[in-house]
Amino acid sequence: MKQCPECERTYGDESLNFCLEDGSRLVWRSTGEDEPTALFRSAGEAISIEAKQQDIQFCTTSDGVRIAYSSVGSGPTLVRVLGHFTHLEKEWEWPDLRYFWERLAERFTVVRYDGRGIGLSDKYEGDFTEEAKQLDLDAVLSSIGAENAILLGISEGGWTSAIYAELHPERVSRLVLYGAYCRGAMGRPGYDAEEDAALVTLIRKGWGRDTPAFRQLFTSHFFRHDADPKMIAHFNELQRASADAGTAARYWKSIHERGDGSDLFRKLNVPTLVVHCQDDMAVSADEGRLLASTIPGAHLVLLPSGTHYFPTDREVVAKVVGAINRFVDL
Repeated sequence: MKQCPECERTYGDESLNFCLEDGSRLVWRSTGEDEPTALFRSAGEAISIEAKQQDIQFCTTSDGVRIAYSSVGSGPTLVRVLGHFTHLEKEWEWPDLRYFWERLAERFTVVRYDGRGIGLSDKYEGDFTEEAKQLDLDAVLSSIGAENAILLGISEGGWTSAIYAELHPERVSRLVLYGAYCRGAMGRPGYDAEEDAALVTLIRKGWGRDTPAFRQLFTSHFFRHDADPKMIAHFNELQRASADAGTAARYWKSIHERGDGSDLFRKLNVPTLVVHCQDDMAVSADEGRLLASTIPGAHLVLLPSGTHYFPTDREVVAKVVGAINRFVDL
């Protein structure tokens, strides 16, 4: 059994690492019996490993929403534009989730941000329209004074990055699109509207529960079954901490309402690298190939991996960082 050292709430769910009341890291409660300690020790080891220090700041969008962003490293500016759910602190405290950014920070100033309603940014009750996502990205780039930034659009963040590059070509020097697509969920063969509606209902009903079972349904789309179970448990908790159930449902619904955006990507006039995993479980590699063939002059790199989220396997990270470095040097 785990317990919060601050509020003393106890939890029988051993996969939880943080208190649902105040966010404190949970510890094992002594019962005098033999207790499993591997998860706790691993978590302790994870945060004891010295990491680069990220600098978290806030900026405000033109419609008055405070956006949290962080920066680490030095060099040309590379901005992570990520779909799904993020939490700047909880990503950073787990070594496998921050390793990719640490490697990129050896050459770039890496900027990550939590979109409105997500993570450390302001709560948001409105719709997650593309216009709102553009305001978030624009506020971050304006705050850091970015010129000729490299946008790293991951998953649905690729769509947001492409629109921004078209609207503000003076601010964007290159695009790197990882696990991205030009055909949204509604534009792909086999789209099932009934299944999508059921998933939104599941999010509303189960997202904030102590048990991670509901969130695991979505985690399973991003990481292979053989991924580190302790990292998976941490990612489940990251999702819970990143947004409440209502926000999560509205966000999920918004990204699945996209249709075919091929016309947008055909008009891009910025050097683009498309990176996709060969066994991507959320967006098939065929979508990555289609995206690369649609964008004029795009380069394509296929990875021997099934991860849809940003890479956590160290060999795959090395391949992606190497590909990005070569692309920037062209």
